[in-house]
Amino acid sequence: MDYYWERSINTEVELKKMTQGLQKRVEERTKELEEAKTSLEIKVAARTRELKELSEGLERQVKERTKELQERVNELERFRKLTVGRELKMLELKKEVEKLKEELEKAKSKN
Repeated sequence: MDYYWERSINTEVELKKMTQGLQKRVEERTKELEEAKTSLEIKVAARTRELKELSEGLERQVKERTKELQERVNELERFRKLTVGRELKMLELKKEVEKLKEELEKAKSKN
């Protein structure tokens, strides 16, 4: 019976040592994982800042480009109005020239 008792005690001691070893490995691995988590959180925060800055820069560029394009559209609209007005005036003048030609022809035929 002493043999079994001694083996039982030895087994219990070995289990305690194994349990302590496992606990130590779990604690070490937990510490490693926490450090990795902290490192990743720092990297994510830095990348988030970078992306925010890029986004803000792009938004500024879009606003500036939109303003430039709007100014160009306004300029083209003014130009279109001027050219359409000029063309209408040209049509009026052509009609007037034709009318004057007709009147001149009539006056010549009367004389």
